Amino acid sequence: MAVRKSAYRRPVTAEGIKKIENKTLDYFDDAMWANLNTGVLEQYYNEKTRIEGFKRSKFIWKNVIIGIAIGTCFALINQYVGLKVGMIVSGAWYSVYLIGLAMRWGPTDVNIAAGASTGAAAACTGFVFSYPAIYLLALHKDYVIGVDAAGNPVHLVSTTAIPPIYIPMMAATLGGMLGVLYFTIFRRVWLIEDPLPVPGFEASVKLVDIANDISRGAIQQAKKSIINVAKWASAIAFFTFLRDFPLRNGESALDSAFGGRVYRHGEIAVPYYKYTHIGFELIPIQMAIGWFMRFRRALLINLGTLLTWFVIVPLTVHYHYPVYVPARSTFYDVATFSAPAIIAWKTVARVVAIGAILGGGITSLVKMWPVFRSAMSDVFVIARKAETERFDYVEGMGWFEWPMTQIPIMAIIAFLGIAVLFIIGGFPVPQTIVFALLLVVVTFFLGAIGVKVMGETGITPVSGTSFIVLIILILTFKAMGTDLSTLIIFALVGSTVFGTSLSLSSDIIGDFKIGVYAGTRPYHLVKGELTAIPFGAVVAATGATIFSIGLARGALNLQAPQAHAFATFAQIMLGPNPPYDLFLIGMAIGVLAELTTGMGTAFGLGMYLPLPLEIPLLVGGAFRDWWEKKVLEPRAKKEGWSERQKTLKVVSTYMAATGVIIGEALMGTVIAIYYVLPLIRGG
Repeated sequence: MAVRKSAYRRPVTAEGIKKIENKTLDYFDDAMWANLNTGVLEQYYNEKTRIEGFKRSKFIWKNVIIGIAIGTCFALINQYVGLKVGMIVSGAWYSVYLIGLAMRWGPTDVNIAAGASTGAAAACTGFVFSYPAIYLLALHKDYVIGVDAAGNPVHLVSTTAIPPIYIPMMAATLGGMLGVLYFTIFRRVWLIEDPLPVPGFEASVKLVDIANDISRGAIQQAKKSIINVAKWASAIAFFTFLRDFPLRNGESALDSAFGGRVYRHGEIAVPYYKYTHIGFELIPIQMAIGWFMRFRRALLINLGTLLTWFVIVPLTVHYHYPVYVPARSTFYDVATFSAPAIIAWKTVARVVAIGAILGGGITSLVKMWPVFRSAMSDVFVIARKAETERFDYVEGMGWFEWPMTQIPIMAIIAFLGIAVLFIIGGFPVPQTIVFALLLVVVTFFLGAIGVKVMGETGITPVSGTSFIVLIILILTFKAMGTDLSTLIIFALVGSTVFGTSLSLSSDIIGDFKIGVYAGTRPYHLVKGELTAIPFGAVVAATGATIFSIGLARGALNLQAPQAHAFATFAQIMLGPNPPYDLFLIGMAIGVLAELTTGMGTAFGLGMYLPLPLEIPLLVGGAFRDWWEKKVLEPRAKKEGWSERQKTLKVVSTYMAATGVIIGEALMGTVIAIYYVLPLIRGG
């Protein structure tokens, strides 16, 4: 039998081989760290867990419920953060970890509860990226395609075509569950036999190791960090209230006190220039995200922002670019508007940026073609093995992995469930059947590609693969002669379901990866994730609807770059006067950015966002690097800290940053509900 070649396996150390042969290598042994991703270590631990895991790994409902509760909160928090700044940095995992540390949970307990937490939180992903585009195309003034005989604005999507909330909510739940179950079959190939590197997973394993050998100091540090989160969250929530909540005459406290030429609506701004706009937004979330990202990655995103505001916008104004005004069905010189730089950004630069996001995303996928090919090869390898070998059940002990026989059953349930939902919702039967079938298929094949990319790079390509799903669905339903409103609803709800499914597939693979070294039964990880998904989906769909209405009607100051990207792309493919030239220029920029930096999508995202919003991101990243170099390392060296003490100190800063995100997101959600409820009541 030929030995399968591997691009990932690292060589095994002599000590590691000796301990494995003697069966003396325990979980979190010192030799483990030198043998990660060797394949030999992972196979040894997998067999060890098949024997010891039925005693070591326990599914404790109390712990899992705590994890789900925290994750469900983050499903809403992530929704706000993603729409506000275009990125999601969830603190759910760290929050559950510290609670587990304070409550003396073991490593498998932390793994299972934190996995359930991130499962609930990840259910919001599709609702951040693509779902709000439906409301933008139906209600937002920037997506008007003309006027009717009475002078009323006309949109691509009719408001009567928007589906009831239960349809995307339940479809995303079914798709998410299917995504989790699909990728239980890849666990053995991609995490045991030929382990994907999953960059950055070592940090999570190290934290679980700390839970394995808990000390009094670690418990006190965890409790201190939790209190720190509450303090930061409270302080930032109060600041957000002062910045955004309308207390008097529709103005916030800060606007009433400082509003004028220099300060307005949370932004310290230089008065408008003709050719650009410079300012600094008082947005703690961005500084916290910058802290997580560090300086280099924040700088790459800001390079895109600088390109927009110091090259694209000035050139657009200087050359008097004609911009189309749908309400008047004619073109106007951008330089004739009262704030030409802002108009140039909205009508020209953002379309170029959306092209860059798509160009960078597709290029990153093309670069991974060898991965796609091997991913499809792995599918057939697994299928052949399933005929002769069984890994999911241990005779006399029970289920080690989730039963493989339930995967095709779940695929059928997802197909029938999604079809029935849309038929009940009044959608045409032939298109609905095709839609449900396509979702089941792309969730598997494109999901496999996305998860393989995540395993190699540490980044899940949700935007890039979701755009591909959008294109597939638009072309399919256009060929079937579907009316525009129905076509767009199918395409965008389908992208929402796929984005959620891919995010959850990626999440369970990450949980499995940690579980290999912690000795957690995969069955328990899947059980926790499946239990959590419905809770996260309900909150995500509800929050998305509230935020989307406020966003589309101009009541909320949310950037929503991905949602605008999906809406603009749909309008380019289906609407009148599509700006193909700008879109293609953007795609070329995205391709170049991806080839030179490896972060084309992030670069395009930076191009889309306002400069005042992105500078705080850079400040947060720079401050993190300065703190580590000038404060953490000297203090650790002076006081003789162990690696564990340093790790806990860094985690405590993560929790402070998480508190900042929680505080602004929760208060922002309260303010959003305050603004949106009258819009809903008023129709």
